[in-house]
Order: sequence, then C-alpha cells, then structure tokens
Amino acid sequence: MIKKWEVLDRKTVLKDRWIDIEASKCRLSDGTVIEPFYVNHIPDFAVIVPVTEEGNVILVRQYRHGVEEVLLELPAGCMEPGEAPEIAARRELAEETGCTGGEWEFLFKLAPDASKSSNYAWCFLAKGVKRTQGQHLDETEELEIVEMSVSKVREELEKGTFVQAVHAAALYAALGKIF
Repeated sequence: MIKKWEVLDRKTVLKDRWIDIEASKCRLSDGTVIEPFYVNHIPDFAVIVPVTEEGNVILVRQYRHGVEEVLLELPAGCMEPGEAPEIAARRELAEETGCTGGEWEFLFKLAPDASKSSNYAWCFLAKGVKRTQGQHLDETEELEIVEMSVSKVREELEKGTFVQAVHAAALYAALGKIF
C-alpha cells in the first residue's frame, strides 16, 4: 500500500505576496530521504465559464509572464483567506468582466500541479450572466474582455488556443452543459 511521506523537517525559504516556497525533508516508505523537496503554498483560485443570456462565452485576454505570452482565458482569480469558492468566483467574475447574476453550477475541484503546489482550482459554470457594472481590476491586471460564441470556443479548444490546463478542462466540462 502506498503511504504518505513522513515530513522530518520543513522551512519557508521564500515568501512574499506572490509566492510561498517551503523546503521539506521527507522520508519515503522505503526509508529513502529526499531533501530538499520544494512546495509552493499559494491560494486556491476560482475559474468561471460565464455564458451570457444570449449564449456567448465571456473570456479575457491578458499577458502571462510565466509563458511570456498574451493568452485567451476564462475569468479567474485567487480566493481570499476564508472566502467560499463560489463567493470568490462571483467576485472575480464581477471584478474582471463586470458580469453578475445567472445560474451557477459547481463543475469540479482539481489540483493544477499536485506534485509541487498545494492549491486547488474551483471551477464553475455561470449561465445567463450579464454586464451590470464596469471592471474593477487589481493594480497588476490589464485585461481585455472577449465575447465568443460557443461554436467558436469549441473551435479554439480544438486548435489548442486555450493553453492553461485548468481553463481548458473547465471549458470541456461546461460545453456539454451549455447546450
């Protein structure tokens, strides 16, 4: 039977507002010791597949420095400490796109990088949203709102346009529920 690793020691090696890296000393079930093993403790985040009353998907386009590209994505963002996933999802959707309302459905929770990050992505489908306010972006956000038909979203998925794995997974899960 596979067992959890025994953590012999752990210490934070880098922490600021963007990252929280821990170095652990771990013993495997066969006695092997791994040192250091790094884990990034970052907040859980919400990802939303918002569909307008007219049946279009609201997307955002923004620069992602990790891959040094401007990406087409779903609205998403970090959860505040103690914030419930759906509350975070509703807040992020309103902040990034100005869209509110609709019927919300939880799609799934997944670990985007379970080998070295401690966070989860909480994915939701929001059908029937509408723009009711302006954007309220964070100081480091610059994004463009893109409205796209479901058929065009399917086409872009098949072309590999959506490169963020969690976003692609949420879109695939939602497509079967939209129509």
